[in-house]
Amino acid sequence: MKKLFYSLFTLAIAAFTFTSCESVPAPYDDPNLNPGGGSTVVVDPTGDGTVESPYNVIAAINYAKNLEVGAESDRDIYIKGVVVSIAENYTTQYGNARFYISDDGTAKNQFLIYRALYLGNKKYTDGDILAEGDTVIICGKVTNYNGTLETQQNKAFLYSLNGKSEGGGGGGGATGEAKGSGTLEDPYNPAGVIAYINTLGADVESANNVYIKGKVASITEQYGTQYGNATFNIVEEGAEGTPFTVFRALYLGNKKYTSGDVLKEGDEVVVCGKVVNYKGNTPETAQGKAFLYSLNGKSEGGGGDTPTPTGEEKGDGTLNNPFNAVAANNFASKLAADAKSDKDVYIKGKISKIANNGEFGTQYGNASFYISDDGTTNNEFYVFRTLYLGNKKYDNTSDPNIKVGDEVIICGKVTNYKGNTPETSANESYIYSLNGKTEGGGDTPQGAGTYESPLTVTQAISLGNADAVWVKGYVVGFVSGQVLSSGATFSAEGAVNTNLLIAESATETNVSRCMPIQLSRDYRADFALDANPGLLGKEIIMAGQLTAYFSVPGIKSPTYMEANGKTVGSKVKYCKR
Repeated sequence: MKKLFYSLFTLAIAAFTFTSCESVPAPYDDPNLNPGGGSTVVVDPTGDGTVESPYNVIAAINYAKNLEVGAESDRDIYIKGVVVSIAENYTTQYGNARFYISDDGTAKNQFLIYRALYLGNKKYTDGDILAEGDTVIICGKVTNYNGTLETQQNKAFLYSLNGKSEGGGGGGGATGEAKGSGTLEDPYNPAGVIAYINTLGADVESANNVYIKGKVASITEQYGTQYGNATFNIVEEGAEGTPFTVFRALYLGNKKYTSGDVLKEGDEVVVCGKVVNYKGNTPETAQGKAFLYSLNGKSEGGGGDTPTPTGEEKGDGTLNNPFNAVAANNFASKLAADAKSDKDVYIKGKISKIANNGEFGTQYGNASFYISDDGTTNNEFYVFRTLYLGNKKYDNTSDPNIKVGDEVIICGKVTNYKGNTPETSANESYIYSLNGKTEGGGDTPQGAGTYESPLTVTQAISLGNADAVWVKGYVVGFVSGQVLSSGATFSAEGAVNTNLLIAESATETNVSRCMPIQLSRDYRADFALDANPGLLGKEIIMAGQLTAYFSVPGIKSPTYMEANGKTVGSKVKYCKR
């Protein structure tokens, strides 16, 4: 009902706006958020959203208005205000509350605090509950929920109630005595690691792994088999101070969680890994680069030292210098959540373990497994649903299967799945080499970009740009429209005469492995599919400029084409180098 009211009111305001001819700044008494009339009191926005200088409510409204609908803030912010009304007070049933705040305690310019946790960033178990007129400071993520500006459910908490605080904050300074040196023998306490992180620049990770010891104060994301990591806050037992956020840390033994004890509040933990000063205001562990070293005194295997997750980054992702697993993880981790790399990369390693039902099979033709530099479970990279040698589906009548210890080179796209799992993109990578064998039973030479040794489509896509190269592939269709991803057509029916689509396989239908070819006027009569439908599935070799075409690497301004017994153009000795 609240959102319906806001929507109707917004339409009314929009109608009023279109009758105005003069553009003037809106006063900070926003009628969208303040039904009820009364005299207008203009309030200036103040604060920068830190614990030292919280936003007032008007500033928080302005900040949240700039978010895209449905998006949440990329950092925790602090907001100070007065409780106007309470929809759901703190109880032990859910441990959170829902209420409205404003700058002056009236119904003007309200901000919705939606299901925020209690003091100390914990669920409510006991203590003072809210009353109208209370002065509060809220800390957490905010969102523009379909036009309603509010805190994100269970990602904000009551930092201060009438001047009383139990810490738990995100951005800002640490409270409490800093202790420890960050080693296994002398781990940081939460205040100590926060003090260390505050010496780092914005978004800078620590150069080395550090150890942090504390007790679990609250759990944001519990360990489970879906993602294999957890996000939680730790404090020092018996000491006042700001909790430290352990962000998406792996489980015991530096592995994804598959089974074992999960966290509970009060557990004593030691965490090991890299830490980061996220956005310059949120000290936390670096995503996917920390793990639970010890849980209530237990480490992997029931005791003893678990190896520190170290590893040297190697390679540049090319065939001549492949990424190792560490470099592949780092490369993919820098991508946005669920984003893919814009080119194929090569990754070399030994298979350390095979995922459940992850061997190659004839049903899907792909496999899922982990690789590392030495075949152990340290610093693994996840190869997810990769195709077989030759970029083809697996055929069990002739193809040997994989096993732990095999040395492989993987080629294809990588992704940062859900923002927390670096891996290959499903069905967009393949085994380039298995124990030294490539497709055909030996080393397949990389094309030099000449007529005698043309680039494959995969190589050309990976190269991206070149003044003039030779490329060989199979005609698989054409492109209709402006963008390959939405316009690829894998047939000759309804073909245009301005382009072709080629791939390494005559049966390819994955657009990420296809390349568009421009057909200038001299080439249309002999090579356009509308006049030559029999060209579909035939091998073609061409020379031209390798550049962006239909928003992907393609060939433009061709100078030579040869296919199906026809040749047009001149065999200039182009070379990619």
